[in-house]
Amino acid sequence: MPNALIYVVDMAKREEYSVLKNFLAKAGYDVRTAIGSRDTNINYDVDLMDMPRDEVAELAEKFDLLALAGGYKIYYYVLRKKPPLKIWDLNIDVDKLNALVEQFFKSGKLLVAPLAVPGHLAQLGFLKGRDATVYPTTELVRILKDNGARFVNRQVVRDKNVITVKDVTAVGEKEFLSVFREAT
Repeated sequence: MPNALIYVVDMAKREEYSVLKNFLAKAGYDVRTAIGSRDTNINYDVDLMDMPRDEVAELAEKFDLLALAGGYKIYYYVLRKKPPLKIWDLNIDVDKLNALVEQFFKSGKLLVAPLAVPGHLAQLGFLKGRDATVYPTTELVRILKDNGARFVNRQVVRDKNVITVKDVTAVGEKEFLSVFREAT
């Protein structure tokens, strides 16, 4: 059975993680969870906080797929905006996040990027010349286009080893799995 790692950056949009985990399990993956900060209140298998950067990158050797549940932290990080609530701390180890994403991307393994995460992948240059979708805000769509991606206004878009999802909490299971299965 192939295995998947979901890196939960933020739990603010609670359904994002659970729906993603459920969809990946239904696609036949043994799903494990990673966290990068203590403010993520879920059961996890991998703690990236205490792991050196090179070990984080090596996770690409152990897993067949990486999915990112970015929540509001990724949204505000991508937009370079300060969160509206003073109690929110973006608290993202971007160096480790990027090391993980880069290693999966370079090895040709599947990346699943819902909501604002495609904006981050675009900023890293991983969507240049590719079709992608993103949560439909003008700013996020502009980030895709400004970084060379072709915005496609669909719920789920697959281009090679990257699956982008407009809103994983709103897409139907059948639609997600049909596009997802094309990629495997």
